[in-house]
Amino acid sequence: MVLTAILISGSFLYAQDDPDESSAGGTFDPGDLLIEITGTPFSGSSLLDFGSFRARYAVTDVIVPRLGFGMTVNTTQSTPDVVTNLNEFEVRPGCEYHLRVDGSFRSYAALDVILGGRVASRESTTGSSVSGSTQIPSGTNYGFSDTYRGHFRYGVAVGAGAEYHLSSKFYIGAEIGFQFYNDKKNEVSVDGEVYQGTVTNSHASVNTQNTIRIGFKLF
Repeated sequence: MVLTAILISGSFLYAQDDPDESSAGGTFDPGDLLIEITGTPFSGSSLLDFGSFRARYAVTDVIVPRLGFGMTVNTTQSTPDVVTNLNEFEVRPGCEYHLRVDGSFRSYAALDVILGGRVASRESTTGSSVSGSTQIPSGTNYGFSDTYRGHFRYGVAVGAGAEYHLSSKFYIGAEIGFQFYNDKKNEVSVDGEVYQGTVTNSHASVNTQNTIRIGFKLF
């Protein structure tokens, strides 16, 4: 939320630099580089979760390559002798094709490649240490929770979006779509011994990662 406040504040300052353009709205022209933060509504316990950044560059009026990036780092010391690590990253290179350009308003279709991963481990000085998951296995048929197991992710996402340029520097937008990806689960080892090999799960879902978009023109 702090990053969001900084971004919004900076954008308003940009807008105030040119009051004439601000009142008339702005444009997105070839050669412009935009930076935006994207959010998901009703994510977990949050009303709105801003967790990803995206850069966009206008090659022409209708062709806009883009690159999205998100990362979370979670290191938790639950007890003096146990530390769990659950770190995630994801990059989404893609491209937009702008279907309608009407002054400050634009709508587009987009395609992204999904590449990402999660690194999970549990380190203990008095008990078992686990690599590939933050959970301690019990039993030969133990099913590890997807939430706490490491993986490598790859897939594609398609979507449609719209945006309105409020000034020469500041814009807001929305996007919704579908994503199709595979999670190749990491091998799980306990105290250096392999407990469970890799498995691959396939997923298809509505993509709400970039539902709310707030951005500004870098140059």
